Amino acid sequence: MADRIKSCADLDERLTPFVDDEATPDERAAVGAHLGKCPPCRKHADDERTARDLVREHRSGLCPTAPASLRARCDRLRQGLGGDARADNVARGSFAAVMRKWAPLSVAATLVLAVAAVFLLGLNDGAEALAASLALDHVKCFKVSAPATTADAVVESRLWEQKQGWPVVIPPTAPAEELQLVDVRRCYSTEGRAAHLMYKWRGRPLSLYVLPQDTGRQRVLRKIGQDAVIWSANQRTYAVVASEQTPAADLTRVVTYLKATAR
Repeated sequence: MADRIKSCADLDERLTPFVDDEATPDERAAVGAHLGKCPPCRKHADDERTARDLVREHRSGLCPTAPASLRARCDRLRQGLGGDARADNVARGSFAAVMRKWAPLSVAATLVLAVAAVFLLGLNDGAEALAASLALDHVKCFKVSAPATTADAVVESRLWEQKQGWPVVIPPTAPAEELQLVDVRRCYSTEGRAAHLMYKWRGRPLSLYVLPQDTGRQRVLRKIGQDAVIWSANQRTYAVVASEQTPAADLTRVVTYLKATAR
């Protein structure tokens, strides 16, 4: 197998089982040899491990997101395939094949998309699923690839509209609010539909998400150790995500500022 890993592209389909500890010894040796001489792929593998560990750590908090109707459909699929171990493998293989139409993903990344799918397909309480999805994205992005520099809100707003086709007014760095804009990116746990505005607030991670439609959500929710404040305005849906350890009065202040400046 090692002789078939001639480029980074050859590694893609093998990285998922390697990260999830499901590869054979020969496969692990081949992938390990490539990672040993390829820093970008090694970083990719490390990022996937971080996401996997994050989801495993908060597994109990994510389980309720799957509604009874979805669980029943999975049970029917399993029974229709025979209800045995082989059926489980077939079901897993079918699901993996669908997910890999997007990209080779680890278990963690697949679960992130699965949480988002519940929201997008309307299979569960939309605000609950949205909060779980964004909380995961928030923690993963800051753990894996948070920039250390300050981003220019005007430049990022212009680039966003050019690339994504819809405008977003990005609240800039505000020293008086102890708020620093560090990056703007697409939120992949909402199928890339949301803008993810990444900030450091008082030195701690804070995210503002903007979805290009009004979902009618107005909730404050707690998911996987994060507080999510969701509201709708200007034909948009917004969500601020920050650590649940943030004092309520402080979070209210920064949310008030972002509500006044985001569009």
